[in-house]
Amino acid sequence: MALGHRMKKLFFWLFILFFVFAQSYFIYALNQPEAAKSFTQLWYSFGVEQTAYSQFVFHTIQWWVVLPILCLGLAFSALFRATKWLPLAAISVSFAGTVALYWSAYAPALLVHV
Repeated sequence: MALGHRMKKLFFWLFILFFVFAQSYFIYALNQPEAAKSFTQLWYSFGVEQTAYSQFVFHTIQWWVVLPILCLGLAFSALFRATKWLPLAAISVSFAGTVALYWSAYAPALLVHV
């Protein structure tokens, strides 16, 4: 196996694990009752109304645990299959899922206007 191929695999796994860690951390944090409540209280104290998407994610956060599992499943599938689209799909789903989660708390509509 060439060194370049090993480096590609290393960077692929670093990307996947970074996104899975970010997703898992956010899901774990929001599953703590005081964390979700503190977000909503902070927005309420500044007169910012929580968006419908944010409410949806916050109320269904226990089901979002499927996302990191899906990302890892795609990554392991990409490891054992010799297709070019599977690693791209794994990175794309991991990135999009991470953005989708964090967007529920840090969307521009939820920022405090000073």
